[in-house]
Formats: sequence, C-alpha cells, structure tokens
Amino acid sequence: MADNLTINTSSTDYMAAMQQSSNPASSAPSNEMGQAEFLMLLTTQMQNQDPSKPMDPTSFVSDLTQMSQLESTNKMTESIMAMTMGFQNMQTLQGAALIGKNVQVNGEDFSHTQGQASQFSLSSDQPLSDVKVVITDANGIVKEIDAGSLQEGEKIVDWDGLDDVGAERADGLYSLTAYGTDENGDLKSIDTVVGSRVNSVGVNSDGSIALTLATGERVSMDDVREISG
Repeated sequence: MADNLTINTSSTDYMAAMQQSSNPASSAPSNEMGQAEFLMLLTTQMQNQDPSKPMDPTSFVSDLTQMSQLESTNKMTESIMAMTMGFQNMQTLQGAALIGKNVQVNGEDFSHTQGQASQFSLSSDQPLSDVKVVITDANGIVKEIDAGSLQEGEKIVDWDGLDDVGAERADGLYSLTAYGTDENGDLKSIDTVVGSRVNSVGVNSDGSIALTLATGERVSMDDVREISG
C-alpha cells in the first residue's frame, strides 16, 4: 500500500516554483529598456568598439539625456493623470452631497412643493414696466402675477402656491414666462432663474459635473446660482 503523500513547506515551495516556471509570462523578461539597460548596452558597445574607429562619446551623452528626459516626461504624465483622476473623484463626491438639495438655475421649468412658497428671480439688462409672470402646468395657466416694474438687474418674485381661484396647488412641475414693457412700449421677454430639486449627479466626458434636476433637465454645475436645503 502506497504511503500517504505529505505536503510540507518545502514541497509547497517546490510546487509553486513548478507553477511559476510553467507560466512563460511570469518569468519572461521585460521588453522595455530602462536607463540601467541602456547604460549596460552602452558600456558593452564601448568595450567592443573598434579602437581605430572609436565611437563618438557626444552621441552617448545625447542619447542618455534624451532617455532621461523621456522617462521624466512619462513619470510627469502619470502623476498628472493621477492628480486629474483624484480631482474628478473629489468633484463627484462633492456633487453627490447636492442630491436632494434645491438649487437655483437659469431656466423656465421648476418643481413646486405643496404648502410652500416657490421663489424665482427675474433678470433684465434694461428697465421694464408692467412686468407680468405667468405660471403654467400641463393643463394651462395656473397663476398670473403682477410684478410691477423691473430695473436693470435682478428682482425676486415669490409665488404662494395658490392658483387664480385661491386653490392650493399640488406638488409637481410648473413653468413660468415673464415679460415686460420697455421705454418704447415694446414687449420684452425676461430671463428667469428658477428653483428645482437635484435628483442625481453625473460626470460629463470632459470630467465636469452635471446635475439632473426634478424637472428632468440636465445642467452643468457652473449653471447653479444658489443652493439651499
């Protein structure tokens, strides 16, 4: 009857060595030439050169300098790539903290919460009078607000959440349109800054942060004018 096979430390090392030797990729030499390999090759060439036709030492120094510069450039590139990746990860983490927050962005669509006032800003590059703000939903006009006059710059307007008949409006997505009359009596549209909740955060192909709002709109982090809880 055959003796039981016992695997001790030495036999385990032997099996590991056998597995390593059977894997050509793990024992194959590197195909990349580093600075040490270049110096070894250079020394061998100098030892075996023809004494009557010695090689130009200047070219040796030039080649070595070029290799050193190439290695330094590669290392610098790797460091920059690592720093860029780390910065993008940090931006993503910071952006993730905005999920569920309310932000103010340039636009017309906004999300309204029942029982709470919705606030938005009007922005104009010229004085306007008889300013009107019209709030609508999928079914049509909800509320028309008389905002008076608007000087050059911004003006904040609040909507109490009630429609034209005084009924409280439910949670949902709404749109607004603002316009006023200039000094010549012409109607002018007014840019609006609206609030919406951040549903998700993503990263664009260029590494910048993009926010997906409750309205379904996707905006850049640079477009955010204000952040609130």
